[in-house]
Amino acid sequence: MSKPSTTFDFQAMREELRSNPKTQFALAAFALVLLYALYTFLAPETPKGRRSPASQSASNLDPRQLQGLRRLPDLAALGKAGELPPAVKVQRDLFMFEAPAPPPPKVKPPPPPPPPTPEELERQRLAQEKAAEYAARPQDLRYLGFFQGSPSGTVGAFMKGEEPVTLTQGTLLKDRWKLVAIRDTRAEFQNTKYPDLRLVLEVREASGGATVNQF
Repeated sequence: MSKPSTTFDFQAMREELRSNPKTQFALAAFALVLLYALYTFLAPETPKGRRSPASQSASNLDPRQLQGLRRLPDLAALGKAGELPPAVKVQRDLFMFEAPAPPPPKVKPPPPPPPPTPEELERQRLAQEKAAEYAARPQDLRYLGFFQGSPSGTVGAFMKGEEPVTLTQGTLLKDRWKLVAIRDTRAEFQNTKYPDLRLVLEVREASGGATVNQF
């Protein structure tokens, strides 16, 4: 059995490279790997002055803190690093600076009241008419007393300012105020349209000629 030849046949290798594409590809890949390895070993180290601030600050942190920082999102990549939160979420510190108080919340106005019903309108009209009738009562009279006349019967004596006035029972004043009662101490008038409206004049001395009105 003969030993294999230890001499390298360059002619055969050359023919192999020229004829076999796989061998050509393998040789090219080997050359690229060799160049990368040489660059890695022979490239100069990064200067210390050019190290990023993040790497310098990270050297002072323990592995836990370093791991926690790596989990944080990159705020600068979000494009919102320089934006402030909305004004509603910003709380002012009263001990640090003075600022105007926030405006009060807008209060919704109450709904308008419903329109009055016909019954309410009628009550309002009736109240206005009664008020107008009561304002026209003969309150300028002062009752003095009464005497018996002939043949008129009971006659009430009144004073209207400085002028004496005599009125018999049933006399109608100001169209709708009727003298309905004459007594020792008082005279009573009643409205003919609204009988619940009454005016009572009581006897008073000249110094205190006030009237008592009832309705």
